[in-house]
Amino acid sequence: MSADYGLAGWVRRIAVATALALAGVVAAASAPAPASAQLRAGGQVSFANDVLGGTIGVGPRVEFGAPVFPVRLAASADWFFPNCNQCRYWETNVNALVSLPLLPIPFFRYVGAGWHLQSIRANPFEDPTQTRGFNAVGGMRSENTVIEVRYEILEDIKNQFVVSFAILIL
Repeated sequence: MSADYGLAGWVRRIAVATALALAGVVAAASAPAPASAQLRAGGQVSFANDVLGGTIGVGPRVEFGAPVFPVRLAASADWFFPNCNQCRYWETNVNALVSLPLLPIPFFRYVGAGWHLQSIRANPFEDPTQTRGFNAVGGMRSENTVIEVRYEILEDIKNQFVVSFAILIL
């Protein structure tokens, strides 16, 4: 019996080693080649603290960066769901982000600034109000997730904080 158990153990070890080797080959073959630029895309959930009493929004996020250059660009658009009848609120943001690797943790801390456009319609009988402004941005990111806080400095209405959580899938 011990000979059969020993043979079964060897077969099991060979099968596991073969599966691990095959997984390694597949992972190495499917890994992206080093590129001079990288484009990442995904979705995000945001909370705006001031517009229409505070509201949650969702939308796409795209990031573009080059490994040799410490600045990357991030663009996002959010459609918010205010808690009022017939209200509409959306915003777009384009930011330049600079990595600040201050601590040896698995997140890359960053700061940045950029441009902001928002559209608010609080009354269905009026045209939407579009406002431009600037962002001050800070956040943390890992390979596929982003946690970001934006302070939106606007022309005509009260400034606000927006907190976003993004998942980058591409």
